[in-house]
Amino acid sequence: MPTKVLDLEFSEEIEPIWGGEGYDSLWILVRYHRVPIGWVWVSFTNPSMPMVSAEQLRQAIAQQLGQKILLATVGSQYLTQEVEQQTKEPISVVVCTRDRAEQLADCLQGLLALDYPTYEIIVVDNAPSNDDTYKLATRLPVRYVREERPGLDWARNRGIAEARYGIVAFTDDDARADRFWLQAIAKAFAEPEVMAVTGFVAPAELETPAQFIFELDYGGMGHGFGRRVVRTETLTERHLLWASSFGVGANMAFRRDIFTHIGNFDIALDVGTPSHGAGDVEMFHRLVAQGHTLVYDPAVIVWHTHRRYKSALYRQIYDNGRSFGCYLLTCWRNRTVQGTSILKFFLYDWLFKWILHNLVRPPRKLPRYIAVIELAGMLTSPLAYRKSQAWAKKISATYVESEIEKNQNHAVIL
Repeated sequence: MPTKVLDLEFSEEIEPIWGGEGYDSLWILVRYHRVPIGWVWVSFTNPSMPMVSAEQLRQAIAQQLGQKILLATVGSQYLTQEVEQQTKEPISVVVCTRDRAEQLADCLQGLLALDYPTYEIIVVDNAPSNDDTYKLATRLPVRYVREERPGLDWARNRGIAEARYGIVAFTDDDARADRFWLQAIAKAFAEPEVMAVTGFVAPAELETPAQFIFELDYGGMGHGFGRRVVRTETLTERHLLWASSFGVGANMAFRRDIFTHIGNFDIALDVGTPSHGAGDVEMFHRLVAQGHTLVYDPAVIVWHTHRRYKSALYRQIYDNGRSFGCYLLTCWRNRTVQGTSILKFFLYDWLFKWILHNLVRPPRKLPRYIAVIELAGMLTSPLAYRKSQAWAKKISATYVESEIEKNQNHAVIL
């Protein structure tokens, strides 16, 4: 039976939860003054009555999160005041999409309901094959931009160029932002040194075996409930290469000015290129490697709809192996880390401690074939890297030729 996913604010009165028809349990994200504390698992004791009482909820929270809740309440009298007094700088929200208007509609519905005074929503339609996204965007108070060059990082860079405000936040079309998402982002940027912010990515649903495997066995996208300040001076080169632990592209924000110092997203990486990913990871790595500060704040929350079917999950895991290899080769090319450190990281940290360990001694209930799939993707990464580099050059050259032709035609008309 599937599990119903929801959240609960512990600082408010706990009410019974109804509406569990078709589910055998609840997976509840418990928060205290909007900050996530942890997950609580509650089973329905009576299948004919899909309801969990307030007393059951209190007991489950006490048993599973007792000490964490106690620690979270320390200093709680100051939290509300901090939220009210924080500066609310205008924010540009960028959603990059391609041919997924149905999912995008739910994403935009959540963004339009955000509790924040001043923000804009920019929909970047990346090389679409139809006008469904355009039709959807014209019905909503959002800005629509069409980016013909295929590739997620082309779309991200276009969103940066179109942004009107000093902070640019990104989320995916298959994610739904928490109502206080932008408030949490603004609070994380309160320190002037912070150049990038990432946050917690929770599962929007646990309806299928594929979603259970990805979230509960493989590890999901959450990255934990502890706030972290990431600086190069506090990291070894090994930890700097594990930039995938810094956050996820579905939930990230940057000061727009930072891109003039470190460059835009790498157009040879991520979805829409032969690499099939890692544009976000490479950006996190490059930003920190060049001496800037990134903050991972679990209060910055979005809810992501994981792949529902195993075939799509297998493709995702395969792409994870391929794209992470492309990312390491990009680090090698850019010389952000010593080549010997990258080689050691590849052999020991990634191949031995991650992939082979998951194959020989998989954590929790992770199927061994997941490690085999990721290993297969890893082995294709050198060829994918070469193809991605060639692809980026081809797209760039085609775009330049197109712009020259447009300018020539415009001059003839004049």
